[in-house]
This record gives sequence, structure tokens and C-alpha cells, in this order.
Amino acid sequence: MTTELTPHSARRRGARPFATPGLVRFLAAIALLVAVAAPVAGVAYAVNGATQAHASVRVQVQVTDRAALQIPLGPTPDRERPVALQQQGGASPGTVRLDLPNSRTPSWLEAPLQTVTLRAWDSTVAEQLLSRADATVLWLCVGLGAWLLRRLLLSIADADPFQPGNARRIAEIAALVVVAGSASQLLPGLAGAMVLDRLGLGPSSPVAPLQAAIGLAPILAALVLLALAEAFRRGSELARDTEGLV
Repeated sequence: MTTELTPHSARRRGARPFATPGLVRFLAAIALLVAVAAPVAGVAYAVNGATQAHASVRVQVQVTDRAALQIPLGPTPDRERPVALQQQGGASPGTVRLDLPNSRTPSWLEAPLQTVTLRAWDSTVAEQLLSRADATVLWLCVGLGAWLLRRLLLSIADADPFQPGNARRIAEIAALVVVAGSASQLLPGLAGAMVLDRLGLGPSSPVAPLQAAIGLAPILAALVLLALAEAFRRGSELARDTEGLV
């Protein structure tokens, strides 16, 4: 007994497309929205900070000498009585221990001191802009990346994913990932240093600017994107060679 396959049954057993052109174009429309909104939001956030000059500015710093810091215990007949922020037993290095009351078993909170928020009044325009620069750069990179992604999605919707410009677009997205990651690591430290300098808190103060360091995550993500860009570049070359044989 033999079974004869009809054209309809063969078509049903064929591989289904991963995404329809309509879905890809919908994603491209979302990318366009992000490409327009993200830079506007980033610039607006920075401008809003510039208008708050002479108010308080918030920057990230790290605690270098916890014993030199003081916290008020509460009002006294004359004035608030401050005490030194000492290291308590059982806390992990670089943290301050906060005991939890009414706990059935010994429990406490550990607040890290490597990154704390410094709030200082009478800020300058430059301090406000620099304190928000990392977020501004991030939103600008997101907007540019979304624009590049939109062009890539449209080429996929047109069944031409290996057009010559796509490899360049993916490589540019990789560069944007590195820029955004570097800004999030470097700019907060510069903002903290600027505020500490205005306050006269030098090397002998109990706080210091964050150390500049670039994480591995943006670099690894960029390497993956560069590998994908190379794959698209080779695919573009093969597509051109195939067209030459037709």
C-alpha cells in the first residue's frame, strides 16, 4: 500500500517562516518609535537637570573611611548627638550592618558602601549636566541603535537580509553598546569628583569618587554583535556571488 503526497500536504509539512513580514514591519515601527522618543527623553532629562542649578545634585561616591562618618541618633536638649558609623561584627567587608528588630532568628541588613549617593546643595549647571550625562548618553545610544535596527528589520521584511549595509549597521550597534557601557561606568565617577572638589572634600575626606572601570558585559555583547556582523558580511558576499552565477 502506497501513500501519494498531494501538493497541499507537502506544503503543510514544509518549514514555517520564523516571522512573517507583517510582524517584522511591526517591530520596525516600534524601533522607529524608540529611535525618536529615546533621544528626546535623554536630552529633556539633561535640560531638566540644568534648570535645577543651585538646588541639590545627586552623585555616586564611595565610602573610604566609615569611622569618619557620623549619623544622628536623635534630638537632645541641646542638639542632635552624632555617633560614628563603625563596623559591626558579622557584616561583610565594605558594608554597614543594620539589625532587624523582632526577628525570630538573628537577621540583619547589609548596605554596601562601595556606591552611595551624595546629595549636595548649591549645585552648578555643569554638575547637574554631568550627574545625568550617563543616562543621557544611554538614551541617545538606544535611539541610534533602534534606528539602525529598524533599517535591519525592514531589509528582513523585504526578504533581503544580506544587503551590503546590514553588516555595517550591526557593527555600529556594537560600537553603541560599548559607548553606552563605558559612559555608565566612567561618567558617574567624573560627576562625583566635580562635586567633591567644589565641596572641598579632597583625598583626606571619608568619601571618594567612584573608580573608573569598564565592565566585561558591554565588551562581550559587542564581540557577539561583531561576530554577527561578520556573518552578515559573508552572507552578503555569497549573495552577490550567487547573483553573478544566475
